[in-house]
Amino acid sequence: MISIEIPVVHGKYLYEVLESIRSQSYQDYEVIIVNSGSDQISDLIRQYGFKEIRKSTKLLYARYLAHLNSKGDFSLLLDETRYLGKDALLTLSSLKRDMIIIHEREVGNSIWIKHAQLDKDNIIYCNSADAIKGFALPRYFRSEILSRAFEALESNLKDKFYDVIFPDHELIYYEASKISTDIHVVKEPFIYHNGDSSVLDIARKYYRYGRSIKVLKGTLYENFLSTRRKVRKICRGSLLDRIGVYGLYLVRGIPFILGKYL
Repeated sequence: MISIEIPVVHGKYLYEVLESIRSQSYQDYEVIIVNSGSDQISDLIRQYGFKEIRKSTKLLYARYLAHLNSKGDFSLLLDETRYLGKDALLTLSSLKRDMIIIHEREVGNSIWIKHAQLDKDNIIYCNSADAIKGFALPRYFRSEILSRAFEALESNLKDKFYDVIFPDHELIYYEASKISTDIHVVKEPFIYHNGDSSVLDIARKYYRYGRSIKVLKGTLYENFLSTRRKVRKICRGSLLDRIGVYGLYLVRGIPFILGKYL
């Protein structure tokens, strides 16, 4: 069985997410939702008969709570902004791997959505298998490995474990990669992402990320505070498109740095 684990705060796209799960061609799954939002979200979850944990909490701990209450042999870390293609679970269930990176398709028509999609395509199609692992993160885990990763994070972060918002996903993979190197990349986009369509939306998110990453100061994960990253290869798109991708990096990076240092 696959446990689909979803933290929810605003619920804006949750109906779309839950519908995509219900319509899967593969039906051996359970859904665990940690609701840090409203009663309306609870009402929607009840309509689908999925398991709800009602608790106001930060993102890493919400993912931990969802996993703690799961029973599947494999876990899919989903978000309230991401919905599944019809055969996503069927494809994942056929791949008996410890971790799987799943390519994503951005949803929307804005220029920033276009640049975000080109960035994702370049990560998946232009970089080596080893490099992809540094730029894209697995969402599908063998549950035993995910449990051990959470245990390590809880032990190492201590009280700060409950305060992490970003980089929750990267921290999970960091610890999971110490346990197993068996990771597979699915290049077909089985996850659809309702991304940020305006400069203001992007800036707000990355400023919040910059502020939240400061919680790692003084922990074993202080290296995540570094803004130095490997350079990803870009091989797709026209020269203008590529300039747009670098523009996206600036629109993300400037507010992130401001949030981190202010």
